[in-house]
Amino acid sequence: MKRNNGLSVAIHRLREAVPALCLLFYCFAQTTFFGCAIGATFEIVGFMKGMTTQLEEREAFLVASTEKPLTENQEKLLTELLHEEESLDAVLSSQAYLTYLGEHGGAAHKDYPMYLAAVPTTEQKSTIQFALKEILPSEATTEQIQICTDFYFQFRELIVKEPHITADSEEIEPFMEEHLVRPLMDTYSSKMSTSDTIEAMKMAAVPSGMAPLDTKVFRKVWFKQLEVYGSREGLLRCAILTPDEFALMRSFFFNTAALEKWIKRPPKQK
Repeated sequence: MKRNNGLSVAIHRLREAVPALCLLFYCFAQTTFFGCAIGATFEIVGFMKGMTTQLEEREAFLVASTEKPLTENQEKLLTELLHEEESLDAVLSSQAYLTYLGEHGGAAHKDYPMYLAAVPTTEQKSTIQFALKEILPSEATTEQIQICTDFYFQFRELIVKEPHITADSEEIEPFMEEHLVRPLMDTYSSKMSTSDTIEAMKMAAVPSGMAPLDTKVFRKVWFKQLEVYGSREGLLRCAILTPDEFALMRSFFFNTAALEKWIKRPPKQK
């Protein structure tokens, strides 16, 4: 069956506006019959435009919260950690920093590697679930929210560990199908209606947009910290200002030096 010309135009416009999310059209098309009318397509376009606005607000919030100056207690901790002569990874396993993690909602761990092995923690997942629920359609079930949460963390790891895969690359289509599209579809009956498909696409769009955004924001802020304060102090400031996020990103790398290299890597040229 040939696709309606109006539908093709709408998809093309959406691809230009939010290219990474348009891959979802093709993921769904390959796994179910997506015979929606042009009106339904514009319904998705409208949802994504609203989602884009919400993500822009989230970006502004994250930047503001991560660029705050250190508090007096955080300055004292930074000074103490800077006096340590061990490697940065060893410093993060110091009692002073582990105590700081515990005071900021992290469970007690013997050393930093044990904490890295535990991320994403229950607290981190809950934080992301809350953020996703603010944007997801109100019809999203607990199971569907969990699928979106799991994909958010899986997607973040993919785009960090495999930098050749950009957020709008068609190479990630099989990844989206396996970890997001099919699990969401499995929450419906075997015969999905057009409205079911549209609802699932809306839900899939949210973590697909939020994961690259969050990664970009923190990397940009951390890059500034390294530029201003140098490698060692800059990284320690990142670990103090954003301990949970820093641990999540650090868990994707063999050591802190590899994380630093990723932060400093020039952005991919389009």
